[in-house]
Amino acid sequence: MDTALTFTLVVGIGATVALDVWARQLRRWLGIAGADWGLVGQWLSGLPAGRLVHTSDGFEIPSRGERALGWTFHYLVGLVYAAAYPLVWGTGFLATPSPGPFVLVGFGLSTLAGLCVLTPAMGGGLFASRTSDQGRRIALILLNHAVFAGAQYALALGLVTRPT
Repeated sequence: MDTALTFTLVVGIGATVALDVWARQLRRWLGIAGADWGLVGQWLSGLPAGRLVHTSDGFEIPSRGERALGWTFHYLVGLVYAAAYPLVWGTGFLATPSPGPFVLVGFGLSTLAGLCVLTPAMGGGLFASRTSDQGRRIALILLNHAVFAGAQYALALGLVTRPT
C-alpha cells in the first residue's frame, strides 16, 4: 500500500478514534457531553435545501441515517486533516515527522474549523458567541483538539520505519 495512503488512513482514523475515546472519557469522568454527530448529520442533510445553520425549530431526534451521515463526516474530516501532511509537506515528511505541522493542522486548523465553521453551523455562533458558556466551550474545543493533534503526531511517529 502507498505510504501516503497508509499514513492518511492510520493517522486520520486513529486520531479520530482517540478523540472519540477522549470524549467518551470526559462524559464518564465529568459528565461533559461530546459532539452530537446525529445533529451534525441533520445539519448536513439540510444544506442542499439552503439551511446553513442547524436550529431547534422543528427539531426532531436525529434519524439513524442522519447519525450515520454525521459520524461518516466526522471520520472523513479526520482523514482530510491527515491527508494534508503528505500533500503540503511532501512524502519525505512521513519519514521524519516533526511536531510543528501537527500543531498547525491538527490543533490550529481543526480548532478554527470547529469554532468558525461547525459551532456556527450548529447555531452556537462564531467562536461559540451565542452560547451561555462560551469560555468553557472554547476551552473544551482547545483541549479536545490538542488531544487530536497529539494523537496524530504519536501515530505518525509510530509509522516511522526504524532502521534495523
